[in-house]
Amino acid sequence: MQLRPAVAVASALLGVSALLTGPAHAHSTAAATPSHAPLVIGHRGSPVSAPENTLASVDAAARLGITWVENDVQRTKDGALVVLHDTTLSRTTDVEQRYPNRSPWRVADFTLAEIERLDAGSWYG
Repeated sequence: MQLRPAVAVASALLGVSALLTGPAHAHSTAAATPSHAPLVIGHRGSPVSAPENTLASVDAAARLGITWVENDVQRTKDGALVVLHDTTLSRTTDVEQRYPNRSPWRVADFTLAEIERLDAGSWYG
């Protein structure tokens, strides 16, 4: 699975804008019909079903009935934003095999073009 940073960042930003505009509506609705149901948020989507912080993970969370997803964003060496929890690429990509001499594999030490070459979860199938 290849990282799709532009689409993923746009999705994350849409979620953030919904969070920023949602509470005013939620308060007016809550006053009319109180709810005791907990707010369920998919942290990084549904990482049990698909690679975390990917569109596939967000889609999996939606299929589970999750309406909110929290993603994390990191900045690359050339200033691009990528949706990734860790500050390093080693846990969630094949960076150690592709760039073995660039340890500790910090996101901030790689350009967007380099990160786009990484495999971020094809092992999920």
